[in-house]
Amino acid sequence: MADQTGAPLSKATSSAASDPKMKQPVDSQQVQVKTEPQTGEVVDIEAGFLTKTRIWIQKVGAEESGIERIPEDARIKQSPWSLFLVFFSANCCTATLALGYLGPAAFGLGWWDSFLCILFFNLLGSLFPAAVARFGNRTGLRTMAVPRYSFGWWPTKVLAVLNIITQIGWGIVNDLSGTSILYDVGDGKLPSAVCVVIIGLIAIIVAALGYKYIHIYERYSWIFMCICFAILAGFGAKEFVNLPMGTGQTELSAVLGFGTVIFGFEIAWVPIAADYNAYMEEHTSDWAVFGCAYGGLFVGQFFIEILGAAVGTLILSPDVRFQEAYDRAGMGGLMGAIFAGHGDGVRGLGKLVEAILSLSTAAVIVCGIYSIGLSAQLISEKALRVPRIIWSLLGGTIFLVCAIAGRDHLEAVMTNFLNMCAYYLTPFTTVILVEHFVWHRGWDYNLEAWNDRNQLPFGIAASISAIIGTVIALMCMSQTWWIGPIALAIGGSEAGTDISWMLALGVTTVLYIPLRYWELRKWGR
Repeated sequence: MADQTGAPLSKATSSAASDPKMKQPVDSQQVQVKTEPQTGEVVDIEAGFLTKTRIWIQKVGAEESGIERIPEDARIKQSPWSLFLVFFSANCCTATLALGYLGPAAFGLGWWDSFLCILFFNLLGSLFPAAVARFGNRTGLRTMAVPRYSFGWWPTKVLAVLNIITQIGWGIVNDLSGTSILYDVGDGKLPSAVCVVIIGLIAIIVAALGYKYIHIYERYSWIFMCICFAILAGFGAKEFVNLPMGTGQTELSAVLGFGTVIFGFEIAWVPIAADYNAYMEEHTSDWAVFGCAYGGLFVGQFFIEILGAAVGTLILSPDVRFQEAYDRAGMGGLMGAIFAGHGDGVRGLGKLVEAILSLSTAAVIVCGIYSIGLSAQLISEKALRVPRIIWSLLGGTIFLVCAIAGRDHLEAVMTNFLNMCAYYLTPFTTVILVEHFVWHRGWDYNLEAWNDRNQLPFGIAASISAIIGTVIALMCMSQTWWIGPIALAIGGSEAGTDISWMLALGVTTVLYIPLRYWELRKWGR
């Protein structure tokens, strides 16, 4: 039997293992065979490898299931509270701290306007991944299988590839953000490549083991991080600067720009939001699941981001040591400077705090690497036959190699690239939720059709709406690499005003509803 963390029951073997279609090759051209010289017997090499892999998975106690739907008889009494802990713990990290830090440091906001942006944009942004999280227990499907009911068979494969790229990218950025702090703790004596590997290996191992171990890890990791963040806040309180709130068009532009970053950080959870309650009992209260997911997302991001905003105010402190620390080591330097000037004992405590916080990003990297394995299985029938753990390990290896290779130059580039990639997520999320609330409010999905292209929509309505919504978002965006003409025309600053997610949400909704009615009328699916 499984415990409350979400481990599969012993009887819950992988659907791929029990479904003959998943075990047998689709046609003879797909079979790799060899002939035993002594007996003349033809042996299916692929089947033998997969069987040995599954035996190994069972031996190490890793999760066997992948993207396949989790049937009702394999569900467990998983508490919705575990979902709160997953999202809270994953957000209780220095990557979230760095987001809040952008308010004063990048957008020039004061303390109170940064605080209000963090409050209200997180209240709004948390709604979307929390709503999507309900699909996990209600359908038994992982997040990236759900779009098949709106985008259909082929477009969902494209979305799965985009999600793999995005999760690897964010894994790199999060690893490097933790690495920069760990490197600073070692005063440059600990090679940065070693720092990358330490954080990355923790995440890869936990992600590869799967559902049960992710819940165990996230259940406890937040405790140490919260203690360290509290120590950081305590020592920094007297140093933080109450920067004044701005006014006028420039202030409005800065607020909307910072708000877009916060909203994008929240909605980036949508493609993996339903992956961590797929084993939960189907009829667990919708409100309990939504409330726990919403609470974990909001609380985790709100409190850490406002601490990040407070740390960001130090760049305008009258004490020159903070500016010097910032010029030397960015946010990590500011964190170290908070503990300086209090004696060797406090500085030693500060280094311990920084070391622990540098490892905090493993909690969010775990979620991304785990979901890479699930998305990879959506790409083809062959990919579905390969166990999730193999794809997670492969994705984790790619992420780690890229992080090591680009540790000195890649972080800024990847951050800008991923911020741009995030603009497709608002239309993507809008389509999924509109499809649900307009046509499937009673959870009347044909769950047997999730892997049958002949019963799924063609995805014309979803694809057209999402593409146009994304184009509108790009025209309204304001990022380092690209400033859209609409954003520039609004003005407010040299970089214009970013209103991308608002227009993308509205345009996608207006387009999708009539197009989907047309699609249903024409083909009935």
